[in-house]
Amino acid sequence: MRKRYGKQTALSAQGNKSRVLWIRSDTETLWKSRLKKWLHSPSKPDTRTEGTHMLDMISQTTSAQFTLLRLWLRRCEDTHRCNRHARAGGFLPTRLLFVGDMNGQDLLCLKTTAEMEREQYIALSHRWGTPSVKEKSMYCTTADNISHRLEGFRISELPKTFQDAIRVTKELGMQYLWIDSLCIIQEGDDGEDWRKESKLMEVVFSSAYCTIAATSAKDMKDGFLDRKANPEYLHVRSISGRGLYVCAGSDDFESDVERAELNTRAWVMQERVLSPRTIHFSANLMYWECGAGIYCENLTTMIGSRRKRYLRRDSTFPDRLRRLYESRRVELIHLLNEDYSERHLTERTDRKVALSGLHDRIAIALRCQSSYGIFKHHIHADLLWQASDGNLERIDYPGERVPSWSWMAYTGGVRFMRISVRETIHWTKNLRFDNDQKSVLIASVRKFQNCTAEQEKNRHIIWDSRRVKRGWIQYDVETNVDLHGMRCVYLGEFRWRGKFWERQFGRVRCYMLVVRPTSVNEEYERVGLGVVETSCVEEKALNMKLV
Repeated sequence: MRKRYGKQTALSAQGNKSRVLWIRSDTETLWKSRLKKWLHSPSKPDTRTEGTHMLDMISQTTSAQFTLLRLWLRRCEDTHRCNRHARAGGFLPTRLLFVGDMNGQDLLCLKTTAEMEREQYIALSHRWGTPSVKEKSMYCTTADNISHRLEGFRISELPKTFQDAIRVTKELGMQYLWIDSLCIIQEGDDGEDWRKESKLMEVVFSSAYCTIAATSAKDMKDGFLDRKANPEYLHVRSISGRGLYVCAGSDDFESDVERAELNTRAWVMQERVLSPRTIHFSANLMYWECGAGIYCENLTTMIGSRRKRYLRRDSTFPDRLRRLYESRRVELIHLLNEDYSERHLTERTDRKVALSGLHDRIAIALRCQSSYGIFKHHIHADLLWQASDGNLERIDYPGERVPSWSWMAYTGGVRFMRISVRETIHWTKNLRFDNDQKSVLIASVRKFQNCTAEQEKNRHIIWDSRRVKRGWIQYDVETNVDLHGMRCVYLGEFRWRGKFWERQFGRVRCYMLVVRPTSVNEEYERVGLGVVETSCVEEKALNMKLV
């Protein structure tokens, strides 16, 4: 069955849930044709017997999950282009876990890949939870136990989530698995191995044969294969004697996967977007996700929101960006950043790292310079971010100065200002990255004139000398800020095409950053942003450093 989120059909309820309780005789033909089309790809002429056998197994045993997985995987290999980069490339992570095959013994071995031939591997995306010091030493690779891991160890030494991932890997006929806590040294080397390997994380997931998402597992010890209940299937026959299988379970990808705890983690966004295909093991159902769509264990095929998930379903990210107009491209990048900013991090200083792989790939695709999440091609729009809920908090990055003009310098969710199609904007040309320091912008700084600011909820309203509203500003961190002594960086001006806007707010307005001087001469830092009438800003401007 194929369905779209939010669209009601004869066999699906409102939203992205479906529960089939009864099938009338006049819909049986439709069901059979859809199942037949879904199960039997034209490129696989001998799958009819296997497909029927697979459905028989579903009603009998949960091991049929793996039969279905292999069917999905073969269909993707034969008819999609999701894994073509991984097949063509030669990248291997520094270390991989050798798990053997289904007939092998209960022995594992961590292997360095420097001398290995090109091997396919599976990657695991999971939640760590809050392991104790003892559990970290048991379940993670450290400087003290890496020699033991390289010599070989038993699967019983690992937590349940890792054991389940090893079983899935074997069931899919693969012998190598990548797990961050096992393949990266986590303790005992002053973080040297992690700093090196974290820069390769995006290549690890984009080069993986597929990714296992332990969506239902709360931590390393929880596991994800044992479910409280499995879907129910009904086998019926038509008058002609042909069989039909119907799932009486319900699927809800939004709840099972999108809103699952795993997908509230910041690191997981990059893992998911870059993985050519992902198997989600949720608490209720198993889902397959690749560039062609989402397939559910109950045999439904779903199509999600193109606007929000367009880039997430790009199995060769960011190829789809190249085919878009600039306005649409900017919107999708901003949606990606907004989603990421709302996600949780155990270490706040990972905020600038956990999405760096995606940003690096976007910069290469757009052939432009980028710095701390800001892209040169649309630098003005990228700087128009603000707190989405309350105020932000500055992150203290040891040994590095993350600039105030980047949202990566703060904790908390952000949203970007949406530029209306009714606006004709003239962006300033006096804004650029510094040639020598990536954390510095060269910008034109101006003074405010003939205006005051008064706080109104989370914004400050700008009034002119006649008590007429002339715009607003919103501060990033502080709320009780005196406009006196503040300056602004003029980003661009616009005219609203309509008499109402001109009558209410003045003829010309400008987007701006609110800045203040630092202790260094000719250097400013961002404190907020706003939209103000140009009459409240002096024309005279001086080029300064924005840090």
